[in-house]
Amino acid sequence: MHELSLITNLLKILEKMRNDLPVEEFLALNLTVNPYSCIDAENINFIFRSMTKDNPAYKNTRINVTRGTNPASREFILDSVEISQP
Repeated sequence: MHELSLITNLLKILEKMRNDLPVEEFLALNLTVNPYSCIDAENINFIFRSMTKDNPAYKNTRINVTRGTNPASREFILDSVEISQP
């Protein structure tokens, strides 16, 4: 299940961001996945919700997934993050 490791790594990135910036809430995460990857957007959202359900910083987070066109790209790229600050 690639989505589990993807979300685990994504959460590490986001928690580092929370430590470095005044983040109140994550509003949107924009990801691009490799065109040949088996990653499924529905599974990504399900796993993300399951892993973050008790954390208010992720309560309203939207994950937008687009499939890239470059087969030589990484499995996923975090294109941008929308946040709200206190």
